[in-house]
Amino acid sequence: MKIFKILLFLLTFNFAYCQTNGRMEDSVHIFWQPNLKLNLSDFKLDGRTIEFAERDCEKAKFCACIASNFNVIIDIPKTKKDQKKLFEKIYFVPVLEKTKSYNLTKDTILILHQKVVFDIEEWTTRYARQQLKKTTSSFKKKYGSIITWHNVIIKEAKEKRDKLIKEFTYDVYLEPKINAYENWRLKINEMLEQLKDYDTKPEDCLRFIQQKPFDENYEEYEYLGEHK
Repeated sequence: MKIFKILLFLLTFNFAYCQTNGRMEDSVHIFWQPNLKLNLSDFKLDGRTIEFAERDCEKAKFCACIASNFNVIIDIPKTKKDQKKLFEKIYFVPVLEKTKSYNLTKDTILILHQKVVFDIEEWTTRYARQQLKKTTSSFKKKYGSIITWHNVIIKEAKEKRDKLIKEFTYDVYLEPKINAYENWRLKINEMLEQLKDYDTKPEDCLRFIQQKPFDENYEEYEYLGEHK
């Protein structure tokens, strides 16, 4: 029944949300999916309106920037009776906001650079899913374990994400290294492959698009993220 509802939702929203060529998006957001390719048209903000953007472009060749984050939703059973037999559901999804992303040039290599950043967001969600599974699997009473531990794990995951993005920025822009982009592309590909069992699924994206639980026995408990 759950799978049927998700498939039905996909068909219903086919006209509003693009789901071709590895893309799942609306007019404002792009949700991470495998084989996603970013385009110049995805960078809709006029970068000239951003303080220091033109200076950074001229001095460090940092001419493009995506507004990305990963969002989190937790759904819980509505009744105490259901909470004894059903568990929380948590959804992670990396989101790019097109209207806050800019590219001051038409250099496509800069788009590839920002795709690395978006893939780092995806790696972060995979790491969070992995750590959450490791942590909650040790609890005898499963219900409540996600609510208890998700903030700690998300905080750790974001710290790792920020460190990766900072190192990438230094290697590619601030203190450019030879073949920096190519080396980082390989590194992130390997990191994603190591956590491939925890990748973002279409179901995760659909939960954010729908903005309500798939199962009528559940209700939204918490939403964490900048883009909704």
